[in-house]
Formats: sequence, structure tokens, C-alpha cells
Amino acid sequence: MLARRIAAVVCHRSLALLGLLVACGPQVELEPEPTDDSGSGSTTDAPTTVATTVGPTTLDTGTDDGPPVPSARAVDILFVVDNSGSMGEEQAKLATAVDGFVATLDTVEPPLDYRVGVTTTDNGNPWCGATGPEAGHLRATSCRSRPTEFVFEGAISIDATQIACLDVCSLDSLGIDDGLPWIDVVRSTGSDNVGGAVAENLRCMLPQGIDGCGFESHLESMWKAIRRSLDENEDEYGFHREGALLAVVIVSDEVDCSYNTDWETIFLPDGNRVFWTDAMAPSPTSAVCWNAGVACEGNQCFSVNLDANGNEVTDSQADNDAVLSPVTRYTELLAEQGAFAFSINGVGLDGVPLYQPSLMDPQFQNDFGIGPGCESADARAVPPVREHELIQTISGAGNEASICADEYASALSVFAQRIVDRLP
Repeated sequence: MLARRIAAVVCHRSLALLGLLVACGPQVELEPEPTDDSGSGSTTDAPTTVATTVGPTTLDTGTDDGPPVPSARAVDILFVVDNSGSMGEEQAKLATAVDGFVATLDTVEPPLDYRVGVTTTDNGNPWCGATGPEAGHLRATSCRSRPTEFVFEGAISIDATQIACLDVCSLDSLGIDDGLPWIDVVRSTGSDNVGGAVAENLRCMLPQGIDGCGFESHLESMWKAIRRSLDENEDEYGFHREGALLAVVIVSDEVDCSYNTDWETIFLPDGNRVFWTDAMAPSPTSAVCWNAGVACEGNQCFSVNLDANGNEVTDSQADNDAVLSPVTRYTELLAEQGAFAFSINGVGLDGVPLYQPSLMDPQFQNDFGIGPGCESADARAVPPVREHELIQTISGAGNEASICADEYASALSVFAQRIVDRLP
């Protein structure tokens, strides 16, 4: 337990004194992608800029009567999984929870068709330009085929290979037989693209490793995954089908840090340090993500749009001047698609966020900007704000579960049933 908590802090503390990047994991060269505008990054003595933009996409914005509603008994499920250094145990619990999730979708009548895709929260950052990033690309590979992703070598070595992959996955490679980057199940005809082993393949596909960027961008990664699925030039094209319900589940123990790349100065040592907990530190902590996008009144916290100097900007200025992309960027896309969203995050076991300073643990306060939203024997999580508002706006109350829970099977079963309830 103590080693786990120390490891979680190490992944997000100011690590430049130790000659490490803030990103949690081994650093590798990033190759440019031919199908979009993603840039490349490498490990250097200074932060590296990574561009992760997505080209123009034609979106289905529904009709004047409102967002589209499902017209087919079909659902396209997108998992956005935090792959930073503190997520080993959580990914294991997620993988072991899929049996009930799949059983619910498989046994309802009349039958429904569903597909499942997975991306990560890694959308790049100046401090972790060499960690990936997935930037919304779907990943359909077995965790056993990428063991190095489950090892973090830093001030403290973390190896989650056994608990997050080998203990939960028995397949060296996924059984997807059509080359698609998602699992496709057509229950109406009794077929699928994994030879009938849906749960087994999901258990191997969901664990995404612990070497991803420690400045997690849940919402931007989700946004890009959806946009890619609607762009015929992307490998993900067709994942979200016309007439199908789009369902998103975000799994993370930290706050969203989806920043506007025009304002990456907020992370840079020679930039504007207004959001740093310690302006004299050699590198920023994850508290930048909290300080740059959250305000609190009493025991309630909410998202705010701030410029690089910490001044609040108007809604009309937010798209250009806010250092974190406004939450409305993401709620509008989900609303346009008639989506349903669910999250396993840092809310309490009662599903309610707890916002309070960490008086007993000043280091946690320094690292994350707020005290833990929940704690368990092997987890401490930051309470969600931006993500919480998105879920409330799109899906309403009661659609968040605690990442500190002993198991996630109950949460995923609820999510599956709520998917079913929204289908014709």
C-alpha cells in the first residue's frame, strides 16, 4: 500500500531534479503518423512539443428537432482508459469486470448489435512527448503483445505486467479476424469478429499499460476518437455507425488536462508559471491541470475558462484564449451525436465528488491541487470536475462510479443496462 502510494506520487511530482520526464513510463521515439497531422517527439533535456491535431470532419449534427436518437438496435461503445503510472490495479479491475458487461449485452431481447473500441488518455504534452500519444486512435491489441507498456522505470520502478495483464489475459494476440481496430458483435445474426470469445478478447484489449502521459487528457482523447471514427481517411472510420447509440466510458484516477496546444506555455519552465504550485520548481506537477481549469467555492468546485495569466475569459473567447479547452467543446460533440456517457473516476463510493484540501498530506496537495476524492487500500484518486460536468450534462446524475471501489463489475453492469434502456 505504501509503495503504491509513493509510486502514484512519483509519477506526477516534479521529477526534473532526478533527470526524469513527468510522464510515467519509459520514453521512446515517436514516429509521425501518415494519416493525420500528428507530429513527432523525442526525449531531450527540454520539454518537447507534440502536435496531435485531427483534420476536418463532417459531423452528423442531428436535426432542428434535437440530437439524433438511436434508430437501430445497435451501440458503439468507446472506452477511454487512463494509461498513466498509477493505473495498474485499476486496469486489472476493469478487465475482470467485463464478463457481466458482455453478458448483459448478449442476453437482452430482442438482440442488439454492439462494438467496442479502446483508446487511452494520452494526448501528448510538452513534458511527455515521447510516450505515444494515441491521440484518440483505437488500440486493438492484446496486452501480452506489449509488455513494456506495463513497466515504469523511474525513481521507483513499477512493474504492473503481472497484475494488469498476465493475471487477467490469456491471449497472446486478439482474435479479431477482419482487421478492424474494434470488437464487432452482431447478435442479430449470431456472429462476431472474435470467434465468439468476446469477453476473453476484451480482458486482453482493455489493459492499456502504465507508460502513458501523466497529464491525462480524457476529454480530448475522447473527442479525437469520435472525430476519427467519422473521418473516412482514418483507420477508425466507421466505428460509430449512423443510427447506432454512441456510448462512452472514461476510466481515470485523475482530473482532465485537455489543454489548448496554443497555450502549452503553462507547462514550460521558460513559460508562464501562474498555474504551478511551486513557481520555483524545475518542472510542473499535475496541479497545473487543476489550477488551470477549476475554481472552488466552499466545498463545491466547478470548471472555469482561464487564460495564460489566470484571468477568466468569456464564453465567446474560450475556444481561443482558454488554456484548457472548454468543457462545452466536448459536451457539444456528444450532444450532436446523441451520446450517452459514463465514468469510473475519483468520486466517492457514493458516486459524489468530494472536494477538500489535503491538510494531512501537503505533498498530495502540491502534486494535484486538491485532496483525494476517494481512497482505498491500493488507490488514491483526484476528484473529477471537468469530466464530472460532462457526465452530468450528457447523462445526468448517477452515471459515475468510484475508481476506489473494490470491483468494477457492478458499475459496468449498470452501464450496460443503461445502454440497453436507451435503445429502440
